[in-house]
Amino acid sequence: MVERLEAADLVGLVEASIGALRVHKEEINAMNVFPVPDGDTGTNMLLTMQAVQEAILTSANRDMPAICQAISRGSLMGARGNSGVVLSQILKGMTEVMADNEAVDVEVMAGALIRGSEVAYRAVMKPVEGTILTVVREASEEGMRRKDGQVSMEEWFTCVVLKARETLEHTPELLPVLKDAGVVDAGGRGLLAIFEGILSYLTGEELQLIEEEVGHAAVLESLEVEDFRYEAQFILHCKDSKAERFRELLHDLGGSVLVVGGDKLYRVHVHTDQLGKVIEEASSTGRLSDVEITDLKLQVEEVDSARTLREQKPIGMVAVAVGDGIKEILRSMGVDFIVDGGQSMNPSTAEMLDAIDGLPQGSILLIPNNKNIIPAAEQTRELTEKKVQVIPAVSIAEGFAALVAFDPRAGLEENHEKMTRALEGVKTGAVTVAVRDSKGKLGKIKKGNFIGLFRGEIVSAATGALEAARTLLEQMLDRDDEIVSMIIGEEAHGLNHAEIMEMLEDRGLEVEVIDGGQPVYHYIFGVE
Repeated sequence: MVERLEAADLVGLVEASIGALRVHKEEINAMNVFPVPDGDTGTNMLLTMQAVQEAILTSANRDMPAICQAISRGSLMGARGNSGVVLSQILKGMTEVMADNEAVDVEVMAGALIRGSEVAYRAVMKPVEGTILTVVREASEEGMRRKDGQVSMEEWFTCVVLKARETLEHTPELLPVLKDAGVVDAGGRGLLAIFEGILSYLTGEELQLIEEEVGHAAVLESLEVEDFRYEAQFILHCKDSKAERFRELLHDLGGSVLVVGGDKLYRVHVHTDQLGKVIEEASSTGRLSDVEITDLKLQVEEVDSARTLREQKPIGMVAVAVGDGIKEILRSMGVDFIVDGGQSMNPSTAEMLDAIDGLPQGSILLIPNNKNIIPAAEQTRELTEKKVQVIPAVSIAEGFAALVAFDPRAGLEENHEKMTRALEGVKTGAVTVAVRDSKGKLGKIKKGNFIGLFRGEIVSAATGALEAARTLLEQMLDRDDEIVSMIIGEEAHGLNHAEIMEMLEDRGLEVEVIDGGQPVYHYIFGVE
């Protein structure tokens, strides 16, 4: 039972929130319809929380005030999009309360959540109910009602999460655009994901995946695009006395206005048709940095264009993968649908079949990217009327090589042959953690040791991931090798890979580093 949260626990809460947003990012992106259907709310909230994590990692002190300051400043500096800015204000308000305590109990946390809601509402000049604001307000009010007599942080926060979930389900009744699209508010869903991550940290239970998916294309087709052409985001360094005047000025120049911060540092977000005027006024108010401009209408047009191209393609492609970085690369290489799955989460035949049947093409290439998933992938061929060919890639490195060999001018059978042949030129190795004590050719391997896997055998074992990776590569590399792909997993973030890079470059190899974000494997190497 958790009664009080120490400063170190806040670090764990941030990590758990990031994990939850990674799980639900695409689901949240797909339901994003307000204030513009740009499909990036999940991504923006994830990037905001990752900025918080980076700020914590660079903090010199690890006491409660220092961690709270890092959370507040990191979220402000790293906020992305409307949802990210509102999230930063929720965190700002919460940390204002928590920073005054050596440890946080239920009573303090309840007050912090109320304060977070108040600060977020104050940041938005014209708050809209049915959004993330409603979810945080009603959840915080429930938390205040439930705090008396509660000792266990997890029991109290369970009540908060249940209320947030109930409120989220009610958002379509408050906001007609959501009801018309058949979705709940994306920002509210992102906040719920963060709450669910926090609860998983408190209880020690694994986060439950949500099976229901929302069709992004269907959402976009049902909505009108906001009238404003551009989205501008930047940091404004100015006197505090000028910030309020600038906020009021922005409301005459556009919509979705947020100017938040303090102590001469403000995060600005606005949708506008008068981009030049916004930048001009901001420059006369103070100094700008971290400027990001997005053409909102072009963004939606690109999504529509991508959907049209996907429908026109003669061959559809489905791949199985895990890890945000890996998924982004697969999409950029032409994969139309990605089924979540990997070494520790093998998808069923039914899940892959749903992906196949959901594509408009009658011919499909299916890339499982894992040896254990190939049998289930092969079964899909007998269960659909479509023509399906399975590319027997046993790793993501092989999957990348197969996609490079894809020829859009060739037919299904020819591509199957070319892509399968491309697998023969790839050697794959991986670094992971031993889950139990064992004994093999290398002698005794203790649970928790890092091990290097190559051709079905353990070829390296060490107490550190980098040492295991270096020894693994020495076993994999031959004189004729030219290219090494190093796919970095989520557990290897923050490690110094310079020594491995130097070793590979000294051998005259071309090195491609990919931030894969995959679980289980700290590193996956592909050698060609």
